Amino acid sequence: MPAFSRGEGLRKHGYKLEDVREWRRAEYEAGRPSGYNDFFRAHGLCVECGGDGRLVIGVRWRDADGVERSEAGPVAALFERHNLKNPTNWLSDALKWAYLYETCSVCGGTGR
Repeated sequence: MPAFSRGEGLRKHGYKLEDVREWRRAEYEAGRPSGYNDFFRAHGLCVECGGDGRLVIGVRWRDADGVERSEAGPVAALFERHNLKNPTNWLSDALKWAYLYETCSVCGGTGR
């Protein structure tokens, strides 16, 4: 599963989404239509984790009894299964839930 937000990996290495758009536009105009992952490859960034160095593997939340829980799996399914829209299941008043991460095995956490 790629990093939740590829923008984080880009920023980590000094790029912005606008840089990706400009590069893709230049590639297209040169007759080389390229995708988002092609930008990562061309700039030496890990495609697997989107340059972030880590992968989202699940979520962490607090159940209705106040016990902190965590589970690995697809975020959308976990969000629904554990009713994380309900404020009684939030980690705090401001934080509904948090991601669980693991270091990317492809780049060893470097994002490159």
